[in-house]
Amino acid sequence: MSKQSLLTSKLSRLLAGTFLVRVLSVGATFLCSVLLARTLGPEHFGIYSYILAMVSLLALPATAGMPTLVLRETASTKALNDWGKMKGIWLWSGFVIITLSLVIYSFSTLAILNFFEGSKVFIEYKTFALGLAMSLIMAMGNVRGAALRGLGLIIQGQLPESLIRPILFAAFLLILIQLDITLDPAYSMGIHLVAALIAFIIGAVLLLKAKPPELKVTRPIFYNKPWLFTILPLALMTGMQSLSSQVDILMLGSMGIASDVGVYKIVVSGAALAVFGLQVVNMVITPRLASAFAQKDTLKAQKTASLGSLLSFGLTFPVVLVFYFFGTEILGLIFGNEYVVGYRALLIISLGQAVNAFFGSSISILTMSGNEKFVIKGMSLSTIINVVLNLALIPHLGIDGAALGATTALLVWNIYLWIVIKKQLNIDCTFFGLIRRIA
Repeated sequence: MSKQSLLTSKLSRLLAGTFLVRVLSVGATFLCSVLLARTLGPEHFGIYSYILAMVSLLALPATAGMPTLVLRETASTKALNDWGKMKGIWLWSGFVIITLSLVIYSFSTLAILNFFEGSKVFIEYKTFALGLAMSLIMAMGNVRGAALRGLGLIIQGQLPESLIRPILFAAFLLILIQLDITLDPAYSMGIHLVAALIAFIIGAVLLLKAKPPELKVTRPIFYNKPWLFTILPLALMTGMQSLSSQVDILMLGSMGIASDVGVYKIVVSGAALAVFGLQVVNMVITPRLASAFAQKDTLKAQKTASLGSLLSFGLTFPVVLVFYFFGTEILGLIFGNEYVVGYRALLIISLGQAVNAFFGSSISILTMSGNEKFVIKGMSLSTIINVVLNLALIPHLGIDGAALGATTALLVWNIYLWIVIKKQLNIDCTFFGLIRRIA
């Protein structure tokens, strides 16, 4: 078998394995949403979702940008056999994460107790505290997963956070429901915390077994200043991305009612079924992009990017069609009739995700090539548009306004990144680049 055939076969196996993991992950996450939505009801599920969005943002400074840096450095140091630098980035990232996590948890807890009395978060303080701990553990797990993927262990890097955690969470919920135990937002968040902790421990064991033997006899080499200057734009990029994805939920929670947040959270969870194709492809091709740019192989990067776009769009568009024809029935049958009002928002966000899939792995292309500053600019523009449109549309259109704002912002963001990639790297991140090459 030729070298090219071996590479193609390996890529196919990775895509198939990642596809299976993502399908199971989306299914387990979707099941968790169904169980929580039906058990808690729109109001309490809205409270749970609102606090989850808040603690996810608060946890960002601990690891924002760190998974991207660890993945990129691990993949490039492996390609160049630079074991000292690999050991250094692993130790450095662990120290930074643990230190910042302790600081964030302490200051956030003190701030809530002393300055936010009477607010939603203060009233649900127990839910907030459990949720913040859970978000920090998940964030640390994402960094460990990035190290595994940087080593080329794509499947193992996804298992703990993408599959084990949601499966455990769903299993715990089912057990408690069968035992007829009443769930509230705090109890649900506590269960989620236990699932996240177990998944983190399993992931840590996987990394210990997978680390290269050369690391045992290699002294770590630290590049503190370069890593710090690299992590700052990556952190800003990740923070803007997370803010952009959570701002509609936070604004609905502050401008609307809890039940609106509950319905919208279900809509976003449903739309995740449409975008999981892009997530699958990103998991597989991001380390390959890092390796291609480290070796300055633009042709390999172009092929990888275009193939990723083609696969992403091909997996996303059929899901959008299913939502268009059967969205109302799906919402009513699975979640309950009180969630059917989210049909239009589901369709709007799903169409936006189809466009997102068409433009492919634009963020990975820019971050793996060291051009994350353009991602930050695009996300900043997208977030501003999202906030302005939410302020204008939510008071009049509710969840439909939030969906329109998020989708418009996503469209602008993708067009901007596509233009930047063409100009800076001479790469077309859509599958048109592959079509033109074949032609």
